[in-house]
Amino acid sequence: MILRGRHALQAPREAVWNALHDTGLLVRCVPGCKSIHWKTNDTLEAEIELRAGNARRRYRGEVRIADQEPPSRYRLLFGKPGESSSVSALITLEAGSPGTRLAYDVEAELDGFLARLGGPVVSMIAKRIANRFYKRLNAELLAKTSD
Repeated sequence: MILRGRHALQAPREAVWNALHDTGLLVRCVPGCKSIHWKTNDTLEAEIELRAGNARRRYRGEVRIADQEPPSRYRLLFGKPGESSSVSALITLEAGSPGTRLAYDVEAELDGFLARLGGPVVSMIAKRIANRFYKRLNAELLAKTSD
């Protein structure tokens, strides 16, 4: 599955970069996020509950950050040992006028529950989650700049 998106955020690129590395802010912004914390300098441990209709699944796992070029890009790598699901998401930040243009390009290989839902359904759910995340992130960034 491939998923791409673009969002305009109303904050300078450095502020967006810092926000995307702030675990407290991420818990507030990521839909279904129960916890997230730094395990090492480049690895986060997260617990997220996903809902699809009446079905709920809770996922615990690591998110590794690779290929960092602050404050312009990095790659997120998701996956659990022993499972064939994997996700690679390239996040790029470009200075805009005003604010920052964020782009994400995701490639995912899914198994289990998510694979049974089917590509179009998973893609729709992922886009909905991404849109909620970026709407919440933008609100958090706006609140910080108005302080």
